[in-house]
Amino acid sequence: MNLKDLIERRRNVKPSFFTGEVIPDSDVLTILNTANWAPTHGYTEPWRFVVFSGNGLEGFANFQSKLYESLTPSERFEERKFTKLKETPLLASHIIAIAVSPVEKSKIPLIEEIVATSCAVQNMLLSAAAKSIAVHWTSGGMTYTEEMKSFLGCKTKDLILGFLYLGKAPDKINKEGKRVSPINEKIIWNK
Repeated sequence: MNLKDLIERRRNVKPSFFTGEVIPDSDVLTILNTANWAPTHGYTEPWRFVVFSGNGLEGFANFQSKLYESLTPSERFEERKFTKLKETPLLASHIIAIAVSPVEKSKIPLIEEIVATSCAVQNMLLSAAAKSIAVHWTSGGMTYTEEMKSFLGCKTKDLILGFLYLGKAPDKINKEGKRVSPINEKIIWNK
C-alpha cells in the first residue's frame, strides 16, 4: 500500500472490535522503532513508552479501575465506568502508554516536545496500519493523574499523552474515511 492510501485508510478501532489474537512482541517492537524516527528539535527524543502485555494487561486494568474508585467521590462514581476501566484493557493484545519526557534545562519549548512525541505516535499508527494491526488511542480514565504517572514509572515533569490499545480486528470494520470539509477550506495561501 502506498503512503497516501495508508494515511487515508488508517482508522481508530475500539477494543470491542478486537478479535483476541495476540500480536507478536517483535511486531510491537517494530512499531515502536518507527516512533524513534520522528522529527525532534535538538535531538531531545522526548518520547517514552511503557508496554503492557500478558499479565501486565491485568495489572494495568486493576490499577486504573481501583484508582478511579479511590479518586471518585461516591456521588459521582459510576459502576459502568469502573467496569469499563477494568475490562477494556483485557481486550487488547498490547497497551502502550505514551509519555513526553522533556529534557531538563532545555531551550526546547514543552509544546515542541509534545508535538515531537505526537509525531512519534503518528509513525506508530501508520506502522501498525501497514501491519494490519488495529489501534485505539485513548486518553480517558485516569490518564492525567499523578498516580498514573507514578504507576508508569515516569518522572514528575513527564506528561502522559494517552494509551495505544493494539489488537487484531476484522477487515470489515475498517470503514471508508471522511473529512467534514476539504483541505482547501483549511488553507490560506500568501503569495
